[in-house]
Amino acid sequence: MSEQQDALEDLESSGVLAAVAWANASAYRRTMDDYDPDTGHDQGWVGSTAHRLFVDRLHRAFSTGKHGVDSPESASAGLDLVAAGLAPGEHRRMPLITPGVVVWSALNQSPGWRCGDWRFLLTSFVYGEVDRIPWPQKSPTKQRVASQGRPAGWLDPYPTLFDDGSDSLAAAIEAQREEDAELNATTLVVAHSIERELSIRELHLGRSRLNRRGGDAWFWRHDLLASDPGAPTAEPIPTSPDPRPGSSVQDAPVRLRRQSSEGSGERHQALGENDK
Repeated sequence: MSEQQDALEDLESSGVLAAVAWANASAYRRTMDDYDPDTGHDQGWVGSTAHRLFVDRLHRAFSTGKHGVDSPESASAGLDLVAAGLAPGEHRRMPLITPGVVVWSALNQSPGWRCGDWRFLLTSFVYGEVDRIPWPQKSPTKQRVASQGRPAGWLDPYPTLFDDGSDSLAAAIEAQREEDAELNATTLVVAHSIERELSIRELHLGRSRLNRRGGDAWFWRHDLLASDPGAPTAEPIPTSPDPRPGSSVQDAPVRLRRQSSEGSGERHQALGENDK
């Protein structure tokens, strides 16, 4: 079984993929509802706002950050704090994940979570350019993740794209390997984007590939919005809080109250220049 199959099966069975899809849809829906170019909002505002809301929604779904709880039993008390600020009925579609299944796992202040053998970070990209994300132009953290090495069994037809003798590249690869070994996890990337005028978004999960000399940006990636393999890699923002047609995310049981813990201490950065 390939790394991609392992990752997708593990993250789907634990509810992570459904939670990421829900959080992304919620974040962009609210962002585009508030978007008003007449007030000075631009692409930078859209990216920064959506990023922060995406992080916020993931904290709600995973019971991390300010929505952390002392124990799984505490979460069974309810959902009032988790539902605050969401669109009417939106919290009822949030996948129900037992607290502790997914934990906060930032890397150099870049928001991240871990589930089992997999950690994932967030990044933005230019709409329509998912296969050409220029990782060498991204933040040092994203470069480091893209440098972590090939998946097991990967046969690279262009080895010189990676093995260029660079001391800094070798150091980045070694640092990421040590980080992942300590966590006993592999770091993946959730990449998201939107076409502002049409409110069409993209959402992908994959293993990033350091394309120092151009070329494909991924060892593998999975379109989280495609209902079937090979389906278009775009999804419009829903115009109402109802589930999008064909959505595989079912309504989750509702918790009526949740205890909130303060002070996870993470700092959430905006997209673009400030993307960690």
